[in-house]
Amino acid sequence: MTYRITTTDLPDPQTLELTVTGLPDGRYRVRMTAESTGTPDQLSLFGFLFGMTTVRSGGTDIDFGPISALLSHRDVLAVGEDYVLPGGGSFHATAEQDIAGIPCLIGTYTDPDHPDTRTTLAFSREKPVFIAPLIKVEERHGSDWEVTFLLELTSYSVTEG
Repeated sequence: MTYRITTTDLPDPQTLELTVTGLPDGRYRVRMTAESTGTPDQLSLFGFLFGMTTVRSGGTDIDFGPISALLSHRDVLAVGEDYVLPGGGSFHATAEQDIAGIPCLIGTYTDPDHPDTRTTLAFSREKPVFIAPLIKVEERHGSDWEVTFLLELTSYSVTEG
């Protein structure tokens, strides 16, 4: 899996590659390779990948903990439905779309503690994807929305054997 990551905090897009190897005992091994260029302060943003429950975007920390409740039920989530999350946030499922060949459900996550921030997320419907195929964080500035963080799956391949 290859991802492209762009943020307002880093001047150049970053690349994240995940290589997932199935082991004979049914477990998996994940190898991450991340490539980024920036100052030490800019690169501290990259640490979110290892916890993946929050993303720092602009001046806001986006907490994805409440979304984990949806992940275990993603196969029954339906387009057009609203889901209330722990802590008062919500997820509105907006579309089905393929991302890098992966069938996904896309929706918007809102957190009442951050009313000027909205996050578009995609959940894989079929394939094992260990990081969401799409995370797009937007912040409102007046009447305009600005993308402050974008992580998107750009390729997905499976090698048998």
